Amino acid sequence: MAECELLEGDTLALYSDGVTECFYDAGDEFGEQRLVEALQQHRELPSRELLASVIDELRRFSSQEQHDDVTLVIAKGK
Repeated sequence: MAECELLEGDTLALYSDGVTECFYDAGDEFGEQRLVEALQQHRELPSRELLASVIDELRRFSSQEQHDDVTLVIAKGK
């Protein structure tokens, strides 16, 4: 087991494959790159609002019913 200290300005995002494998109507996946971009775009928001903004991005990306769990945990250093 390893430990890592979150410093001020650091953001830790833990997610299930249901986040990155969320499908667009054309069959494209949301993917890690879109997740990173969404996190970076809204990085100044508090954790709860950052989480909500990423979930909103997922919902805009896919109009399909989600068939896998979407688990996303965000922690910020203080």
